[in-house]
Amino acid sequence: MRAPRLLAVASFVVAFTMLAGLVSAHHSVVGYDRKQTVTLKGVVSEWRWRNPHAFLLFDVKDASGKVVTWSGELQSPLSMVALGLNRNTFKPGDEVTVVAFPAVKGTPDSIVQKIMGPDGKVIIDRGSRALEP
Repeated sequence: MRAPRLLAVASFVVAFTMLAGLVSAHHSVVGYDRKQTVTLKGVVSEWRWRNPHAFLLFDVKDASGKVVTWSGELQSPLSMVALGLNRNTFKPGDEVTVVAFPAVKGTPDSIVQKIMGPDGKVIIDRGSRALEP
């Protein structure tokens, strides 16, 4: 009688440990510089409205005039709906200003903190939640 119970408890502990590792790894922001932000003006090339996270891809001209496509990671679509956004919030060609935490490795990847339209109107401001992609 004791062996089946011990096996059940051991199975639960192993399963919980594996899931905790996956959740922790999924929400890691270690690859982003959370001590500084970049402000980028660009044009939306794609709005990826999908789980587990929405992504805004936008084209930015660098100092030499070369166009660089940046990727901005946001929350899940369900969380974004609660903030008033939807799959039609951004369209290719929309002008945006994005404030984000840049990737540590220097690639054009980021975690979005704030997005403003061409008129300066704030579309989304994640504030302290910006560290939770």
